[in-house]
Amino acid sequence: MLALLPPWLLIAPLIGVIHGALLFLIVGRRAASLPIYLALGVAAASAMQALQIIPPGPPPLSIGEVHLVATTAATWTVILACRAAGL
Repeated sequence: MLALLPPWLLIAPLIGVIHGALLFLIVGRRAASLPIYLALGVAAASAMQALQIIPPGPPPLSIGEVHLVATTAATWTVILACRAAGL
């Protein structure tokens, strides 16, 4: 079943979950905000990869089709913007 999916459909949400959890560890106060950060992280990382604004780079900066630096920057930007907006 997983062989039918492109690899970025697994890697990008995983990156979003990792960064959402990391932000919760750094600035989270209420346990109820963890699912919000995780959902925002998955959505931001997946959207960044689906749009493919930046093509994949050399291996330290990307895993397959996923540009790690761009996906990380997009995820943190979206999560921090939503946090600043009060979510």
